[in-house]
Amino acid sequence: MKKKYIIGIVSPYELEDKRASSGTMYMLLNAIKHQGFGIRKISVNYSYKRNFVNRIKKRLYALLSKIPFVEVDRFNIIGEAKAISGSLSSDDLKSCDMLFFPFESPAMYKRRFDKPVIYLSDATFQVMVDYYYYGYNYSEIKHGNEIEKYALDHSDAILFSSKWAANSAINDYHQEPSKVHVIEFGANIDDKDIIEKKFVYEGHLHLLFLGVDWKRKGGQIAVDACKWLNENGVPATLHIVGIRELDDSIKQLPYIDYVGFLNKNVPEEYNRLVQVIKKCHCMLLPTLAECSAIAFCESSANGLPVFSHLTGGVGNYIYNGRNGYLLPLGSTGADFGVQIKACLESGELERMSVTARDVYREKLNWNVWSQKVEVIIRNILEEKNGRNK
Repeated sequence: MKKKYIIGIVSPYELEDKRASSGTMYMLLNAIKHQGFGIRKISVNYSYKRNFVNRIKKRLYALLSKIPFVEVDRFNIIGEAKAISGSLSSDDLKSCDMLFFPFESPAMYKRRFDKPVIYLSDATFQVMVDYYYYGYNYSEIKHGNEIEKYALDHSDAILFSSKWAANSAINDYHQEPSKVHVIEFGANIDDKDIIEKKFVYEGHLHLLFLGVDWKRKGGQIAVDACKWLNENGVPATLHIVGIRELDDSIKQLPYIDYVGFLNKNVPEEYNRLVQVIKKCHCMLLPTLAECSAIAFCESSANGLPVFSHLTGGVGNYIYNGRNGYLLPLGSTGADFGVQIKACLESGELERMSVTARDVYREKLNWNVWSQKVEVIIRNILEEKNGRNK
């Protein structure tokens, strides 16, 4: 019988909260539980950010940063990391066999743990600078990299959701490749919620845009692609889901269906999302910056091929000709329109609606993730126990 080790999950979120990290923390927790491990929550305290002294400091940083040639660490990154790691309860830490830090490198800063540590993320600090993070000065970048390197250096295993992030750990932070693992995330939906649908094309193409950040997700490119399709013999509608506010000039276009933001935890809104997915033939999400889009996993699970950009960690989630196509950054709406039209007319779009589900079953689900992570956890713990005998 497998020993039931206790894994301490270090997180500021309630582990049963399906909304945290778009559901990723909830799915991750249950994936670990599924392999027979016990779970203990190790709380991280971020409340110091809201205290009076910190608010005064931020105002002071804002004023000083306006002075020419004065470099200010506006976010006080090192100070914040020390406060975060210092908030971990020593008693809680002692009660676990292993510590698991998902997306929580600051919580490890300058702490020494007497048990194995696994760190998980979808990116490193280095690759996020000028990709997601903008406006950081030299001091902030230096401190951010210092915190990241400390976490990586003091981990027994490092889990990344893409080769893009893993390569940064190896090349930018000089980590041993043997302790860096690439394991794709899964779809944040239960199997019972996978939508059974058959590809039926009756002369009108329905495209799904699903995201909350219009600019970063390439919203205007998606609109331009849909426009191109309509102008080039393919009647099409772009169904826009997730955007809370959209310019009226786009809403009023005849080929746009603005659905807006939908909360999957509200039954009526979830049912609306299901109906939109059932209607659509593919997902068009030409994102300009992406670590690991869970939407791509969910799209594949529901049989929707994805058309997006080859950027960040996307290459671990979309495989050309199987569950969609990735175009190079800089591609226009017309470029996406051409690719989609070619796939539709050749029959490839219909074929990929089947093979996309295969990719989900083979790779982009939390059961596969949990099996791979179980091997890593047990190898580390059993090696440690062997050394202690």
